[in-house]
Amino acid sequence: MSARPFFRTVVYLMASGMLAVAGLVLLINGQVPASVPEWAPPLELSQLVDALRAVDGRGQVDLAELKKRHASLETFVASLAANSPELNPGAFPTVESQLAYWLNAYHALALLELLDTRGATTSAWREAFDAAPIGGKRLSRLAIYRRNLSQAGDARLFLSLFTGAKGRGVLDGAPFDADSLNLQLDDATRRFVQRRDHFAIEGKTVKLSALFRDHAEDFLAALPEERKNVLQIVWAYLPETCDDDKPGCDTRADLDRACGNHFDACQLVFVAIDETLAVKN
Repeated sequence: MSARPFFRTVVYLMASGMLAVAGLVLLINGQVPASVPEWAPPLELSQLVDALRAVDGRGQVDLAELKKRHASLETFVASLAANSPELNPGAFPTVESQLAYWLNAYHALALLELLDTRGATTSAWREAFDAAPIGGKRLSRLAIYRRNLSQAGDARLFLSLFTGAKGRGVLDGAPFDADSLNLQLDDATRRFVQRRDHFAIEGKTVKLSALFRDHAEDFLAALPEERKNVLQIVWAYLPETCDDDKPGCDTRADLDRACGNHFDACQLVFVAIDETLAVKN
């Protein structure tokens, strides 16, 4: 091969690679357009409600049950193509209605991924590049998170997102709703901190999910006081007393005894996020 054809080949391969990388960046950022089909079904939360019946009280997904409800889940995701806050702003007039939409879209994609992989694995690649037509764009879970959730200014969202992993948000059996979004986010945060693998007191040591470390600035920004500590957030969502069906749970009084009034008398240890799948095979 002469030098000139070889040079052209190298330039072509470099250009192709750069275009591929640029395309991936656009996809990650949710900037790849998608057609809006006229046949897309109307947005019906009842379809997502049906799919979420596969979630048990501990937030685990029964894959066999979810498979039976696959059609409902697919129909809900298909309905997102022509119904979104960007395409239909009049249908989503409040911040709450918009956040509820994006939370439901995110979780619907997470459930589809569990079905596609048969609950065998989680993958950052799938989170970033498994995309569906949503509101005129091809959006993956990562794109939804980056564009619509991470910048929402509500730290509770980080504890509410179910990715399929045990160490992340604990999925509820009901979709998010604009009218009750604040209560639902509180409930999701409460479910998270009351899991012993997310928070536990051992003497003067407090073990806490690394999600609190990773998003410390967001959590601390939500606190009004000068002397801020992420344990103040945890304390607010702990129970006053343990229910009979939850023996040995940690209460507010337990945290007070371990850490003192300003939560600085104990050692805080951040625990790695458990990426084991929260599924029942």
